[in-house]
Amino acid sequence: MTTFYILLAVAITLSCFFVLIQHPKKPLISFIFKGIASVSVILLGIYSAQFAGIIDSVTGMLFLTGLGFCILGDVALALLEFKIKNAKYNIINAGETFFFLAQLSFIVAMCFMIGGNGLAISISCLVGILFVGIIYLMQKPLKLNYAQSTASTLIYSFGLITALALSVSNMIITGFSLSSILLAVGFVFFFISDLILSSIYFKENSSRMLYYPNLATYYVAIILIASSLIFF
Repeated sequence: MTTFYILLAVAITLSCFFVLIQHPKKPLISFIFKGIASVSVILLGIYSAQFAGIIDSVTGMLFLTGLGFCILGDVALALLEFKIKNAKYNIINAGETFFFLAQLSFIVAMCFMIGGNGLAISISCLVGILFVGIIYLMQKPLKLNYAQSTASTLIYSFGLITALALSVSNMIITGFSLSSILLAVGFVFFFISDLILSSIYFKENSSRMLYYPNLATYYVAIILIASSLIFF
C-alpha cells in the first residue's frame, strides 16, 4: 500500500498546484500542468486496479477507460483558455461528449458491480431523466443560456446524474463497502463541480474565481474514483 499512498500524495499535490497556478493569462502553462495532474490521477487508478487484481476485469477496465475519457475531456475544455475565435461551443460540446463517455463507462462498470440489478438501474435512469427535465426548465430562473450546447449539456447531465444515482444504489446494495462509499462521494463532488461549471460557461459575467472551487471539486472527484479501485 505504500506505493498507493505515494501516488495518492503525488496526485493530490499536482492537482492542488494546478488549481492554484492556472490562469487565463498563461493558457499554455495551465494546459500543461492540467495534463500532468490528470495523468497522475490515471496512474493512481491504474496502480489501484493492479493492486486489487481487477485491472484485467471488465469492471476495472471500464473504470480506467472512464478516467481516460476524463483526461480527453480535460484537454478539450482546456482549449477554451486559448480564446479560439468562434470555437467556444464546439469546444464545450467536444468536452461534454468525452465526459459523457466517461460517465457511460462508469455506469456500465457499476452495472457489473451490482450484478445487473434491474430495479437499481431503472431507478437510476429515471432519476437521470427527471433531473434532465429540471435542468432544462431551470435555465431561465438561473439565468443560464446553453445556446449551441443545449443538447450536449442535457445528454451529459443525464449521464452524470444516472452515474451518481447508480453509485448510491451500489453503496446500498454492497452494504456500504469502503469502495462504494468513495465512489458515491466522488460522484457527489463531480456533480458539485459541474454545477459550478454551468455558471462559468453559460452565465454572463460569471466570476473567474469560480474556476478554483470548480477545479478543486473535480480533482477531488476523480481522485476518489481512482482511489476506490484499490478497495474492490
